[in-house]
Amino acid sequence: MAAPSRTLLSDLPKGHEFSPPPFDLTREYLNAYASATRDSNTVYDETGLAPPLAVAARALGALLDEVELPPGSLHTGQEIEMRAGVPRSARLTLSGRIAQRSERGGLIIAVLQFDVTANDGTEPALTGRTTVVMRQEQERQA
Repeated sequence: MAAPSRTLLSDLPKGHEFSPPPFDLTREYLNAYASATRDSNTVYDETGLAPPLAVAARALGALLDEVELPPGSLHTGQEIEMRAGVPRSARLTLSGRIAQRSERGGLIIAVLQFDVTANDGTEPALTGRTTVVMRQEQERQA
């Protein structure tokens, strides 16, 4: 039996809240991130902090464990604000919601707003907004 598919992001209403389980930054993940981005800056090793965009990418990856993007989706915008350094081996918690959702010309435009806290902190270390444009599904297959 096939594993159940995740909910399509295009099916979720404005205001829908996300709260995936906490997840870890790992040395393996950060090494893969540095390799993929060709980031050889030593400041992260010197300070023991993770690159801000690595934290954002890991958080959005955790979100995609909960929802599925429909085929043809476009990631059209990304804003992040780093409010505090995140240790390289932090346990991260993401909370987010669909802050805006509109339908125009057969497209759905969704803006996801999210906060990431590290190591059970009370204040977000990172805040962000991600915009995704998806095709509106005309008919559902049974």
